[in-house]
Amino acid sequence: MECKNCNYFLRTDYSYCPTCGAKVIRNRLTVKNIWYDFTERFFNLDNTFIITFKHLLTKPDVVIGGYINGVRKKYMNPISYFTIAVFLGGIFFFLNKKFFPEAMDFQSIFIPNVGTKEAQQFNLEFMKKYQDFAQEYQSFIYMASIPILAIISRLVFLNKKQFNLSEHFVINIYAYAQMSITVNIIYILSIWNSKLIFLEASLNMFFLVGYFSFVYKKLFQLSWKQILLKLLLFVFIVLVLYIVIVIMAIIIVIIYMALFTDKFTKVDEVSQVMALF
Repeated sequence: MECKNCNYFLRTDYSYCPTCGAKVIRNRLTVKNIWYDFTERFFNLDNTFIITFKHLLTKPDVVIGGYINGVRKKYMNPISYFTIAVFLGGIFFFLNKKFFPEAMDFQSIFIPNVGTKEAQQFNLEFMKKYQDFAQEYQSFIYMASIPILAIISRLVFLNKKQFNLSEHFVINIYAYAQMSITVNIIYILSIWNSKLIFLEASLNMFFLVGYFSFVYKKLFQLSWKQILLKLLLFVFIVLVLYIVIVIMAIIIVIIYMALFTDKFTKVDEVSQVMALF
């Protein structure tokens, strides 16, 4: 028989073509075949995913360091793993928007009960627009976060030469995807309870900082004192960057609201928006 992809002559006991590597297909298409091909091509959802997820929680240095040093089969590659994180985030936001709109409806918790009613209403609308933006562009936000984190981690570990910028990129893809997958799974399981999601969202930053610290400690073989100092430097850089981004975002929103709405009319309302950050 011949390979259907490259026409190379195959022995009947071959499962894969030795020339092009294509899998030998002997059975007709079924729903099971289609689902397997889909998950294999885009997510590689087999035992590799479970092993990658488990080991990234317990020994991230083995997974990440292994990939950087050439291990390619034992664990999922970072791009496929990151794709699953984006996919799960999309599922959560889809369920939130279509079936559980009240799941993320806790804007009032963040809005100070001060100022005029108009200002409070404006703040509620501002937070709603912010959440809508985060949901609509969550994939872009995920992807934009990785190079920023990679650059910051390279600066923080400038005195450590074992990983270059590209390898820091891999480190942060794996770590960010692991964090995102875990958080989104928890969100999906608790989407029916708005208060529970609010509690989880409040703890996200602690989980993020703790997990990234654990990853860096393992990869760079740091003491707790060293990782604490690196963490402080990391937080300082992130804080400066965050302030710059927030100021830019506020300016853009103020300009937008001033140009396209008639609600942005009082100076105290501007101060109320600033107070949100």
